[in-house]
Amino acid sequence: MAKSDLELWQQIRSHDLEAFGELYERHWEMLFEAAWRRLYDKDAAKDIVQEVFIYCWQKKDQIHITDSVAGYLSTAVRFKVLNHLKAEGTRQKYEQQAGAALPQVTHIPNQDLHNTYHREVEKLPPKMREVFMDSRESGLSISEIAEKRALSPQTVKNQLSGALKKLREGLGNFFME
Repeated sequence: MAKSDLELWQQIRSHDLEAFGELYERHWEMLFEAAWRRLYDKDAAKDIVQEVFIYCWQKKDQIHITDSVAGYLSTAVRFKVLNHLKAEGTRQKYEQQAGAALPQVTHIPNQDLHNTYHREVEKLPPKMREVFMDSRESGLSISEIAEKRALSPQTVKNQLSGALKKLREGLGNFFME
Protein backbone atom coordinates (compact mmCIF):
# COMPACT_ATOMS: atom_id res chain seq x y z
CA MET A 1 0.00 0.00 0.00
CA ALA A 2 1.36 3.37 -1.05
CA LYS A 3 2.16 5.88 1.63
CA SER A 4 0.41 9.20 1.71
CA ASP A 5 2.28 12.39 0.88
CA LEU A 6 2.18 13.43 4.52
CA GLU A 7 3.72 10.11 5.59
CA LEU A 8 6.46 10.58 3.00
CA TRP A 9 7.03 14.12 4.23
CA GLN A 10 7.46 12.88 7.78
CA GLN A 11 10.03 10.35 6.55
CA ILE A 12 11.79 13.11 4.60
CA ARG A 13 12.01 15.14 7.80
CA SER A 14 13.85 12.13 9.21
CA HIS A 15 16.36 12.43 6.35
CA ASP A 16 14.90 9.57 4.29
CA LEU A 17 16.24 10.10 0.79
CA GLU A 18 14.11 7.32 -0.73
CA ALA A 19 10.94 8.97 0.54
CA PHE A 20 12.16 12.22 -0.99
CA GLY A 21 12.71 10.46 -4.34
CA GLU A 22 9.23 8.97 -4.21
CA LEU A 23 7.64 12.34 -3.42
CA TYR A 24 9.63 13.89 -6.27
CA GLU A 25 8.44 11.23 -8.75
CA ARG A 26 4.83 11.74 -7.69
CA HIS A 27 4.77 15.51 -8.17
CA TRP A 28 7.54 16.77 -10.45
CA GLU A 29 5.56 16.40 -13.67
CA MET A 30 2.47 18.21 -12.37
CA LEU A 31 4.69 20.99 -10.97
CA PHE A 32 6.68 21.22 -14.22
CA GLU A 33 3.49 21.55 -16.28
CA ALA A 34 2.17 24.25 -13.95
CA ALA A 35 5.40 26.22 -14.27
CA TRP A 36 5.62 25.66 -18.03
CA ARG A 37 2.03 26.87 -18.60
CA ARG A 38 2.98 30.19 -17.03
CA LEU A 39 6.44 30.56 -18.55
CA TYR A 40 6.39 28.67 -21.88
CA ASP A 41 10.06 28.01 -21.20
CA LYS A 42 10.96 24.38 -20.52
CA ASP A 43 14.41 25.10 -19.11
CA ALA A 44 13.14 27.76 -16.73
CA ALA A 45 10.24 25.51 -15.65
CA LYS A 46 12.62 22.60 -14.96
CA ASP A 47 14.94 24.89 -13.00
CA ILE A 48 12.10 26.21 -10.90
CA VAL A 49 10.80 22.75 -10.02
CA GLN A 50 14.30 21.60 -9.12
CA GLU A 51 14.89 24.68 -7.00
CA VAL A 52 11.67 24.03 -5.09
CA PHE A 53 12.64 20.43 -4.38
CA ILE A 54 16.17 21.41 -3.40
CA TYR A 55 14.77 24.06 -1.09
CA CYS A 56 12.40 21.53 0.47
CA TRP A 57 15.23 19.07 1.07
CA GLN A 58 17.51 21.72 2.55
CA LYS A 59 14.80 23.17 4.79
CA LYS A 60 12.98 19.93 5.63
CA ASP A 61 13.59 20.45 9.35
CA GLN A 62 11.99 23.90 9.25
CA ILE A 63 9.05 23.18 6.94
CA HIS A 64 5.96 21.94 8.79
CA ILE A 65 3.34 20.65 6.37
CA THR A 66 0.16 19.55 8.10
CA ASP A 67 -2.40 19.77 5.33
CA SER A 68 -1.38 19.00 1.75
CA VAL A 69 2.14 18.38 0.46
CA ALA A 70 0.94 18.82 -3.13
CA GLY A 71 -0.63 22.13 -2.17
CA TYR A 72 2.55 23.26 -0.48
CA LEU A 73 4.67 22.32 -3.50
CA SER A 74 2.23 23.95 -5.94
CA THR A 75 2.27 27.17 -3.95
CA ALA A 76 6.07 27.13 -3.78
CA VAL A 77 6.31 26.67 -7.56
CA ARG A 78 3.76 29.44 -8.14
CA PHE A 79 5.80 31.87 -6.01
CA LYS A 80 9.01 30.84 -7.75
CA VAL A 81 7.39 31.44 -11.14
CA LEU A 82 6.22 34.88 -10.02
CA ASN A 83 9.70 35.73 -8.75
CA HIS A 84 11.17 34.52 -12.04
CA LEU A 85 8.75 36.66 -14.07
CA LYS A 86 9.41 39.66 -11.87
CA ALA A 87 13.19 39.25 -12.24
CA GLU A 88 12.81 38.74 -15.99
CA GLY A 89 10.66 41.88 -16.27
CA THR A 90 13.20 43.88 -14.29
CA ARG A 91 16.03 42.55 -16.44
CA GLN A 92 14.20 43.49 -19.65
CA LYS A 93 13.36 46.92 -18.26
CA TYR A 94 17.03 47.61 -17.54
CA GLU A 95 18.09 46.24 -20.92
CA GLN A 96 15.64 48.59 -22.63
CA GLN A 97 16.83 51.54 -20.54
CA ALA A 98 20.46 50.69 -21.21
CA GLY A 99 19.78 50.39 -24.93
CA ALA A 100 17.95 53.71 -24.98
CA ALA A 101 20.73 55.40 -23.05
CA LEU A 102 23.47 54.35 -25.44
CA PRO A 103 24.81 57.32 -27.37
CA GLN A 104 24.10 57.57 -31.05
CA VAL A 105 27.32 57.27 -32.97
CA THR A 106 27.47 58.93 -36.31
CA HIS A 107 30.12 58.38 -38.89
CA ILE A 108 32.52 61.22 -39.51
CA PRO A 109 35.19 60.87 -42.16
CA ASN A 110 38.73 60.75 -40.76
CA GLN A 111 39.64 64.16 -42.12
CA ASP A 112 36.61 65.77 -40.47
CA LEU A 113 37.45 64.09 -37.18
CA HIS A 114 41.07 65.21 -37.48
CA ASN A 115 39.99 68.80 -38.16
CA THR A 116 37.47 68.74 -35.32
CA TYR A 117 40.12 67.40 -32.93
CA HIS A 118 42.59 70.18 -33.82
CA ARG A 119 39.87 72.83 -33.60
CA GLU A 120 38.96 71.60 -30.09
CA VAL A 121 42.64 71.53 -29.04
CA GLU A 122 42.99 75.13 -30.21
CA LYS A 123 40.05 76.11 -28.00
CA LEU A 124 41.94 74.96 -24.87
CA PRO A 125 43.44 77.70 -22.66
CA PRO A 126 47.08 78.34 -23.73
CA LYS A 127 48.84 76.71 -20.74
CA MET A 128 46.47 73.75 -20.75
CA ARG A 129 47.03 73.31 -24.49
CA GLU A 130 50.82 73.40 -24.05
CA VAL A 131 50.71 70.74 -21.35
CA PHE A 132 48.33 68.64 -23.43
CA MET A 133 50.53 68.92 -26.53
CA ASP A 134 53.63 68.01 -24.51
CA SER A 135 51.83 64.91 -23.28
CA ARG A 136 49.99 63.73 -26.37
CA GLU A 137 52.03 65.10 -29.27
CA SER A 138 55.56 64.97 -27.78
CA GLY A 139 54.93 61.96 -25.54
CA LEU A 140 56.49 63.52 -22.44
CA SER A 141 55.75 62.07 -19.02
CA ILE A 142 54.11 64.08 -16.27
CA SER A 143 57.43 64.60 -14.49
CA GLU A 144 59.12 65.68 -17.74
CA ILE A 145 56.35 68.18 -18.45
CA ALA A 146 56.51 69.44 -14.87
CA GLU A 147 60.24 70.00 -15.19
CA LYS A 148 60.00 71.57 -18.65
CA ARG A 149 57.17 73.95 -17.67
CA ALA A 150 58.34 74.57 -14.08
CA LEU A 151 55.06 73.22 -12.72
CA SER A 152 54.29 70.75 -9.99
CA PRO A 153 53.36 67.23 -11.15
CA GLN A 154 49.91 67.73 -9.62
CA THR A 155 49.38 70.87 -11.69
CA VAL A 156 50.32 68.93 -14.82
CA LYS A 157 47.84 66.19 -13.89
CA ASN A 158 45.14 68.79 -13.30
CA GLN A 159 45.87 70.49 -16.63
CA LEU A 160 45.74 67.15 -18.48
CA SER A 161 42.56 66.15 -16.73
CA GLY A 162 40.94 69.47 -17.59
CA ALA A 163 42.08 69.23 -21.22
CA LEU A 164 40.69 65.72 -21.57
CA LYS A 165 37.38 66.81 -20.06
CA LYS A 166 37.08 69.76 -22.45
CA LEU A 167 38.02 67.63 -25.45
CA ARG A 168 35.53 64.97 -24.40
CA GLU A 169 32.81 67.61 -24.29
CA GLY A 170 33.88 69.08 -27.61
CA LEU A 171 34.27 65.82 -29.48
CA GLY A 172 31.27 64.07 -27.96
CA ASN A 173 31.09 60.43 -28.95
CA PHE A 174 34.29 60.53 -30.97
CA PHE A 175 36.68 61.30 -28.17
CA MET A 176 39.40 58.72 -27.64
CA GLU A 177 41.98 58.96 -24.90
